[in-house]
Amino acid sequence: MLSKKNTVLSLVSNIVIILATVGVVISYFCGNDGQYHIAPAFRFCLFTTDSNILCMLTALILAYFEVRYLATGKPIPRLAIYLKFVGTTAVAVTFSVVVLFLGPLTDFVSMVFGGTSLYMHFAGPLLAFVSFCFFENLHPLNKKALLPAIIPTVLYGAVYIVMVVILGSENGGWIDFYHFNIGGFWYLSCAAIILLTLGLAAVLRLLHNRMTKTAGNIPSSPVT
Repeated sequence: MLSKKNTVLSLVSNIVIILATVGVVISYFCGNDGQYHIAPAFRFCLFTTDSNILCMLTALILAYFEVRYLATGKPIPRLAIYLKFVGTTAVAVTFSVVVLFLGPLTDFVSMVFGGTSLYMHFAGPLLAFVSFCFFENLHPLNKKALLPAIIPTVLYGAVYIVMVVILGSENGGWIDFYHFNIGGFWYLSCAAIILLTLGLAAVLRLLHNRMTKTAGNIPSSPVT
């Protein structure tokens, strides 16, 4: 059972994630085109936007069950924790790609801390990480949870390959805005991102399970 303190901390974190993400997305349609002058509709072609919206939706689902738990005592379902794991992994990928690749390749300070990037690339993923690993220690995750966690990245990667590599900007596709096809080595970038996603998911699962064990929420059968 999740302690009342951790439930409240998690709920507050999830509400901040929801409000901040909605606020940033709305700002795109209110004249905020950012330093790269990106059209509002094209924002949804970016993994940054998609991953943060996914995380926001999983935070919304979990927040609903947390409010119900605080009000009625009804347990928070395991699925809500698993979904938050998927959303947290997605924004962890966003954070890692920006910090390890896009930031050093372009302008690190602007990419991480400039405008809405401060939330979408840094604060949002960090808040999701802290809440999932340290506050939402109700259900431990088994190894099978790693597969759903990488699905958003794989799906986006497939779309990116079609739009950038197969179609290309000259045929109505996208320019290589993530620089994953430099030198034509898109397949190496694809493999690296999938491995990165799997690694991040494994680390998140490990931390979450350790904190869940510390909280005393241990399953009757081993988590594998």
